[in-house]
Amino acid sequence: MITGILLVQAVAFAILSAIIASNKNRSAGGWGALGFLFGLFGFIAAIAVGEVEDDTRSFRRRSSQQKSSSPEKKQTPRNKEKESASQTFDPDEHEKKCPMCAEYIKLEARRCKHCGHEFSEEEVERQIEEKRKEIEGERQDEDDETEKTINMDNLTKPQRYSLDTHRFIDDGSECERCGLSKAYIVEHLYKCPYSDR
Repeated sequence: MITGILLVQAVAFAILSAIIASNKNRSAGGWGALGFLFGLFGFIAAIAVGEVEDDTRSFRRRSSQQKSSSPEKKQTPRNKEKESASQTFDPDEHEKKCPMCAEYIKLEARRCKHCGHEFSEEEVERQIEEKRKEIEGERQDEDDETEKTINMDNLTKPQRYSLDTHRFIDDGSECERCGLSKAYIVEHLYKCPYSDR
């Protein structure tokens, strides 16, 4: 009789633990086994454990971006830099600090999940716009930094060697083989991967 009651109780805690774990994107089988073996303690642990972020959406986004990029296009540092600058601003990837509890929440959040502080719709829109301008300003600064001119007379030996591994047509500013600018090559001492030197 007692064994039957204990068995029913263990099965009930296993099912409850598995349901809660599944809702938190965790292994239902593993947490069900814990609920079965440890009963109430396994169930409490399943409640207390945090939720796992679901990465399927970001994985799908990354895989679709990889499919859309041309397989024939060479992935050089310069091409990667241009590709990242052309990506659109996604507010879902940024956070803001709650002024009441100082915890970080999503940029688009209207209510703090920690303390319940509410943001007006205008305030949320303003924060998103400020972050967008900040990110675009940083990208513009990076572009300006890579496009700066260099003085060919004051180059060190390693800088000259790096430039000599690249091929520039008619004193152009970018290597015809890898697409990098002279300023980037000199600053990073980047040897052309297509050079035999």
